[in-house]
Amino acid sequence: MLLEIHDNLVPPKLVKDIFESIHQPVYKFGQKSNPADTFGFWIAHITQETLASVKPLNNLAEIVDDSITKGRFDVARMYVNAYNYGDCPTLHSDHDSEGFFTLLYYANPEWQVNWAGETIFYNDARNDIIRAVYPTPGRIVFFDSRIPHSARAPSRVCDFIRYTIAMKLVRNTKQ
Repeated sequence: MLLEIHDNLVPPKLVKDIFESIHQPVYKFGQKSNPADTFGFWIAHITQETLASVKPLNNLAEIVDDSITKGRFDVARMYVNAYNYGDCPTLHSDHDSEGFFTLLYYANPEWQVNWAGETIFYNDARNDIIRAVYPTPGRIVFFDSRIPHSARAPSRVCDFIRYTIAMKLVRNTKQ
């Protein structure tokens, strides 16, 4: 299954501008990766209106379409995840069917190795790690939504929120 990492597609100034546009008091607490999860996390949905009116987010969407998705996918949903130390993200898959993909953009302009916050990808049996992705500022991960994965919350020494922008994509019939 597809799992790609893209670095250096987003210019440093845009990384900073995206962070500033999402580092706002607009988050709702209680989002869960799985309905049975005990604990929730912070989320802010990005509507088509938000995407059109917030230039840095629009620029990110254009980079993604020009460099990675190339018009082959439609955005079904877009939102920002925000994790703090002590949050409990759980293992999940974003979709069970073929033809659905997830794109994660790591939105923090700085990240240190002792802050943790990786995204962990698992095998289909969900009993072994196949890849760990460090939250490098500006990094984009594009993967088949069937791949089980989980965010890791920031460590105690991290005094920042870990932000990712998630795009849930469905293959379109244009191509």
